[in-house]
Amino acid sequence: MNDQQIREALDRHWAASDAGDFDQEHAIYRDDAVLEYPQSGERIRGRRNIQSSRVAQPNRKRFAVRRIIGSGCL
Repeated sequence: MNDQQIREALDRHWAASDAGDFDQEHAIYRDDAVLEYPQSGERIRGRRNIQSSRVAQPNRKRFAVRRIIGSGCL
């Protein structure tokens, strides 16, 4: 994927998150994705497990992207 395709995928992901569309929100992840939370040491493996953990969260996730730094592999 080039930088523009990555940004478009992220935009779809964030829009789906805001809309509460969990299926579309998690379409960005591969089946073997790993989500790590360094602050707590949690590691969630697999798209379905990531989606299940987020669906179980009681609050809505709302955020605004202020800037994105990096390109390519960074």
